[in-house]
Amino acid sequence: MNYQTSYGYLPPPRKRRGIKRLVFGILGIIANAIGLFVMPLVAGFIALMIAGVGSMELTPLDPDQARFEGSAMKAYSIAVPQEDLETVTCEIDGTSISVEPGDSEVASGQVDGVDYYDVYEITVNSNQEVTVDCEGASAVALWEMGMGGTLISLGIGIVLPLALGLVALALTIWGTIALIRSS
Repeated sequence: MNYQTSYGYLPPPRKRRGIKRLVFGILGIIANAIGLFVMPLVAGFIALMIAGVGSMELTPLDPDQARFEGSAMKAYSIAVPQEDLETVTCEIDGTSISVEPGDSEVASGQVDGVDYYDVYEITVNSNQEVTVDCEGASAVALWEMGMGGTLISLGIGIVLPLALGLVALALTIWGTIALIRSS
């Protein structure tokens, strides 16, 4: 009687470690490349919506020597009714402020049913008292826009995709090293 000879134990094929990490890392890098272009646009839109909704109200000011507390976390605009756009001149004083001409084409809001248009845009570099003295205007209003929405959108639109991209890159490198070691 002849028996077939045993050829010995054949171990199962070596498991290749790191494939999942490598695949998910590469997919994460691809998704992150798309996200780096799309997320800032979406986050910018969200910031505009937050800033616009939070700053719909105008605060009436005294045209002769008005004062307000300026914050470095906000942008300000001086607005007047449309009939005063041609005649108004304002002197704006503060220690470290930047004053630029405003966009008088678009109404920034209403006070008592009257549309007000931007005359000056004010950027305050530190918390301080700002003095506004306007001549040639029957009424003046202050419009303030908070920067919180902009900071939130910066975190969502830029910082978050960069952090996730670094995680995807680390996952790809870790998967590649594990795959090479298991070969």
